[in-house]
Amino acid sequence: MRLTDLEDLTQYMSLDTKLLVQTEDFVNQVTAIKYANNHSDIILLTNDQTNVMTLSQLFARLRTLPANTILLTENNQPIFGFHLDNQYNIIFK
Repeated sequence: MRLTDLEDLTQYMSLDTKLLVQTEDFVNQVTAIKYANNHSDIILLTNDQTNVMTLSQLFARLRTLPANTILLTENNQPIFGFHLDNQYNIIFK
């Protein structure tokens, strides 16, 4: 998923929306980001900390990046989309 696609799809959502990533049968909280090895794409990092990243925090950290920046999971797989859980948290897949 490109950064511009995420911005377009979430423009009417609350900026306090929490971010999660689903890998196989597990859903983990996004707590940080880092550059991928190509230094242009972004990896969403997860763990069990209580400080879940929100949509506003993600956009604040990525605001200087180009619109075609690709979002990746921790195993360097591209994120293809997301769905919402029953609490309206974003779950990337």
